[in-house]
Amino acid sequence: MTHDLEQANTHPSKRSPWLLEFRSSNGFILATVCVAIFTDAFLYGVVVPVLPFSLRERSGVPEDQVQWWNSFIFAVFGGAILIGSPICGWVADRTSERSISFYTGLIVLGAATVLFGLAKASWVLLISRLLQGLSAAITYTVGLALLVDTVGRDNIGQWMGTALSSSSFGLIVSPLLGGIVYAKAGYMSVFAMALALIIFDIMMRLIMIEKKKAAQYKPLDALTPKNGFYGTFTHEQPSEHEPSNGTMEPNQASDDSRDTPLLSNDPQKTLPKQSRMPTILVLLGIPRLLAAIYGIFVNVAILAAFDGVLPLYVKKIFGWNSLEAGLIFLCLAIPALSGPLVGRFCDKVGPRWIAVAGCSLTAPPLVLLRLINHDTMEQKILLCALLVCCGFTLILIVSPVAADLSAVVEEKERTDPNAFGPGGAYAQAFALFNCAMAAATLFGPVVAGAIVERHGWGAMTAAMGAFAFSGAVPAFFYTGGWIFAKDA
Repeated sequence: MTHDLEQANTHPSKRSPWLLEFRSSNGFILATVCVAIFTDAFLYGVVVPVLPFSLRERSGVPEDQVQWWNSFIFAVFGGAILIGSPICGWVADRTSERSISFYTGLIVLGAATVLFGLAKASWVLLISRLLQGLSAAITYTVGLALLVDTVGRDNIGQWMGTALSSSSFGLIVSPLLGGIVYAKAGYMSVFAMALALIIFDIMMRLIMIEKKKAAQYKPLDALTPKNGFYGTFTHEQPSEHEPSNGTMEPNQASDDSRDTPLLSNDPQKTLPKQSRMPTILVLLGIPRLLAAIYGIFVNVAILAAFDGVLPLYVKKIFGWNSLEAGLIFLCLAIPALSGPLVGRFCDKVGPRWIAVAGCSLTAPPLVLLRLINHDTMEQKILLCALLVCCGFTLILIVSPVAADLSAVVEEKERTDPNAFGPGGAYAQAFALFNCAMAAATLFGPVVAGAIVERHGWGAMTAAMGAFAFSGAVPAFFYTGGWIFAKDA
């Protein structure tokens, strides 16, 4: 497959690669990005119910140190993403092919998984999680930028909702499967399950062909607008041998832009030379972008907090094993499947009020989790009900803030074409998005674990509830644009 792509560069007249239309279609690119994101999220969460038990049984960590090691290992994963994402974003915006970075992520992910399977000492687990974090930095940053390259802004909310729902679903369903497999078949079976998923991910990434690469095989008259799954070529491109008059009717330009990819990522495009601030600093100076980043930080931090403290708490209160501790995450997993519907609704009504509702409505069930404090059937039912409520409200946050992030970059490029470099800024914007997610995986389990140890479960749930509500404030003022703007 990679040989097919190499032939395109040197022999454009050669026959097209096998199933070119399908491999470069909107739907298959979306599916590939979703599988990649799901795989990284799955590998993060699959050890959630396993780690507290394997640290004691496999690594020999003393019982009174298990909570610290458990939180620290998860924090290392987040720290690796936090450091790696800006670098990945900078590289991705300066390369003409996103797939090269995607393949690099595969190599890192494979090495991390092998170490995870072989690990017995706790420090080997640390290295494994470090490499998994670096892989996730590549996958999220490049994958989401690739998605933005592919679709028009009218559908970006639905597509982002689908992609990031795969992350939420992976984060939530992986503890469930990890707990079941570990309880029934042991540690190495968990490793085998992760390895099988990685092999499938590798196949998807190798089969996918970026639209820019696929366009080299298409005649000019085929580069016309298409929609739906097979929307491979979405705008007309002038022949490099034909001069363009550079004119277009104003209404036509406006209409076409709604169906064209948000970023051409054309390395040949040049801007007038002038002094320009680093792209990251330009992005960090936009309050609307910061609101989106804080929204995803709140969302992921709460999910990560559950990963860090919930298995140990239900083990303590209900005496559950790894299987039962994993099953409880099903209450959060099922609502995550509604992400595409939330994204579609966001495309129709706008992101502001959906994001505000998500943050505001997540607070009450989080605070009410403090009621879970003894072992009865009623308490177990109440725990499941509150977790389901959290799952449905948390998914309301993801799609609006992700879609708004791409809208921020597009608006900045429209108002100031020289703000970013030739490759645009989508990869670096999603690198910041990814950094927020990484910081959240660092913040959530560490802070929640520390509060539980020092002040108890009730104090932790109250703190998480207040934290969730805090996300509604910047979303109210900035998501979708400054609320007091004339066109808001």
